Amino acid sequence: MAAISNFEILPEEITLHVFQYLSCADIIYGFYNLNTRFNSTITYFCHSMNLIGVTYKQFDCILSNILPQISSNIRSFVVNGNWASFISNKLHATRFELTLSSMFPNLYSLILECFIDTDLIIFLKEIRDLKYLVKLDIKRLTGRCSSELLKNILTANNGRLKSVLFDQDSIFLSLKTNDKNIICSNIEELTLNLIDCDMLGDLFKLIPNVHRLRISFGQSPGISTTTLMNVSPLIQLKDFELHSYGMFWEFSNIVDILSKMPSLHRLTLDLYTDDERLVNGQNLVIILPLSLVEIQLFILYYFSESPIKTDSLLATWPKHIPVSCWLNEPDQYTIIHTIPYNVHSILIPTAIGKYMLSGWKYMQTVEYLKICRESSFIDALMILQHFHRLRQLNISIENDSEARM
Repeated sequence: MAAISNFEILPEEITLHVFQYLSCADIIYGFYNLNTRFNSTITYFCHSMNLIGVTYKQFDCILSNILPQISSNIRSFVVNGNWASFISNKLHATRFELTLSSMFPNLYSLILECFIDTDLIIFLKEIRDLKYLVKLDIKRLTGRCSSELLKNILTANNGRLKSVLFDQDSIFLSLKTNDKNIICSNIEELTLNLIDCDMLGDLFKLIPNVHRLRISFGQSPGISTTTLMNVSPLIQLKDFELHSYGMFWEFSNIVDILSKMPSLHRLTLDLYTDDERLVNGQNLVIILPLSLVEIQLFILYYFSESPIKTDSLLATWPKHIPVSCWLNEPDQYTIIHTIPYNVHSILIPTAIGKYMLSGWKYMQTVEYLKICRESSFIDALMILQHFHRLRQLNISIENDSEARM
């Protein structure tokens, strides 16, 4: 009779505590089939399967021998586009792509990481007939991006997807809909990076039933919202976020966008402007939907007249929308933001660091922070000290003699 190790007889509470320090791949590769109790624990523990970072030997073993036994319990699975570089085409095709729906019959969420757009288009054809798959997360997507890619993604899995999320490290997408019959009424939540705002009209037509929409725009030559003129309102939309850096928005652009959102509950505007009407609370309140419950603002306003009267500017805001102001008079801009500013991500100019007082705590929910512009690394650290929940940090400082020391 085989000897039983001390680890195998440990209480399940201790086993689960040990598993917390191991990757999902290490758990199923190292402990599955040791005994029936471990198999039961692992099957429960690995509802979310992430095989990122495994060796070819581990991947082949898990894919061939273990996944067929536990795959019906997997609700979330991560697919890395880089696997194709070290797994033969035959293995990738016969063991994974062609049997995706049969291998994961109860899959709810699929996460695609590090794909090139051309490879993603091919892989999307295999995402079909997954009865319970409604959520697709795409991270670090690269490539040039065709205008068909977004439509192919939104219609994947026979039009069953409800939530599609692109991360901030993915490419900016293009969209041009010539076929008026293509409508993705299934999409209820969408986060994406869009090349420019000229595509808003086509996007709104494509997703008429969206409930939550988060858009980050690229730096296009200009801003136009004329494509929204003949677009029906998004009557189901409750939560909208607009993030745009480097392009200057006008008051009329925001008027055009909000006119298509009559049922909005939550609004986030994170943008640049040189239009004083956008930082004047009396003007902005007039155009807000009556249904609005919460508003988040982070507006970088460039002014032509100096010095700007920040007290007069702040006085235009009603008490139910508390705002604060950072003034960078040498560079002739100020930042108006609501307090607190509860958002997932933010971009802050480095020079603002010196204006963030000790104990400043208005953006505690931020997880993704980008610090940019010419300044010193010390200024960047002055900003960083105020963010305690960061999961991702991007610092881009030009001509920084201190940082090079």
